[in-house]
Amino acid sequence: PRSLFPAEPSAFATSAGAMSFWGSKVAPGATAKISTPGGELVHLSQACLDPAAPSGASSKVFVEQGGQKYAVACLKEGGQESCALDLFLDPNDAKLSVVGKATVHLTGYFESAESEDEDDEPAKPAAKAETKASPKAGAKASPKV
Repeated sequence: PRSLFPAEPSAFATSAGAMSFWGSKVAPGATAKISTPGGELVHLSQACLDPAAPSGASSKVFVEQGGQKYAVACLKEGGQESCALDLFLDPNDAKLSVVGKATVHLTGYFESAESEDEDDEPAKPAAKAETKASPKAGAKASPKV
């Protein structure tokens, strides 16, 4: 397993190809800096209150990036205890923090920046196929006029 936060013993990651699981527990008042190997991005997918959260406790999850701090999840025990997210974080700039009375479990996965480029490549040939289809449609329309 790769260590995400060297001073944070509750961080966890495993490798399994282009994408791999990432998880961290962030205590109230704590700030966690994301570190990844080889320029990978972190896809933050879920924020969930710790199962041992006190009754009625609430916490807010913040992402700090580019000198700005943004609330991305507001959680409350007995109410909304989890929140689905779809955020790609740059490990060189992003920090995660929790404000409130409960620890929050953050989960997601590492994604190689290269795999995003690979996803774009199949889309280009499809666009070329559409371009080839357009002249054929125009040729069929001409005889009808």
